[in-house]
Amino acid sequence: MKKTLALPLLAAAGGAAAFALRLLQNRTGFEPDTGLPVPGNLPGTALLALLAVLAAAVCLLARRMPPESGDGPAFPGAFAARDPAPLMVPMAGVFLMALSGLLDLAGGTGLSQSLAAADPYGGMAALLSADVFSPRLRVVMGALTLLSAAGLFRCTALCRGGKHVAAFSDGAWLLVPPAVLVVRLVLTYRADSVNPALEAYYVELLALVFLTLGFYRLSSFAFRAGRTRVFSVYAALSVILSMASVADAGVPWASRLLYAGGALVLLGFLGLRLADAALPAAPPDEPADGSV
Repeated sequence: MKKTLALPLLAAAGGAAAFALRLLQNRTGFEPDTGLPVPGNLPGTALLALLAVLAAAVCLLARRMPPESGDGPAFPGAFAARDPAPLMVPMAGVFLMALSGLLDLAGGTGLSQSLAAADPYGGMAALLSADVFSPRLRVVMGALTLLSAAGLFRCTALCRGGKHVAAFSDGAWLLVPPAVLVVRLVLTYRADSVNPALEAYYVELLALVFLTLGFYRLSSFAFRAGRTRVFSVYAALSVILSMASVADAGVPWASRLLYAGGALVLLGFLGLRLADAALPAAPPDEPADGSV
């Protein structure tokens, strides 16, 4: 049990540390007038060192996993849970992603102005504000994010039922999140690349890159092409970088919720996969479901 929890715990703890360092860097590492990075900022330097150490530790833990060959385990059996408690983590992430999509939809339509006008404290305006996408793009990205959340909700619900659940026949649902994240990555890079301070947006771009790879590797299990080692590396690094991106003040709230939700989804599936891989296989002369 300790071995199966080592990588998820490292990802969660590393993500919390990266969040704290990124928060300190945003508060002390940039000049308030120009937004340019402060040379030699300690939290910024410590964050880079922490990310390098965590990446090495994640790869080392993944290499200690047994190698796999031939057809990989099928989805959702590779992530099956005997009770619903472990599924609460990815389900919470799915709901955060759905909320992110709703915020983008509200922010890209006239509804955002109505809600902001009805809020005397201005909190709703800050929640719906965005300086990355145009209103039309926000509507498109909101709809695509909701579609991703719907697909992940369906796939996560299928994981309830023990180790030997039926194979998943519609893997297209798991291909939606990485496709949507690729679009968001391109649009985010186009918007942020004009900023001369790379330190201001490199964490968010890395988070999008590894979220895309993590969800892509998750989808490969639906086609019996999944590899636990590779998925574990991308999922763990996605969690770390996504949690750090949540600390960025310049990132809209819809994007922060997306990163937090994506981190929870991959963290949950990482724990489910490692727990399932650690279970002993049924003897060949014994029925898989335990029936006589």
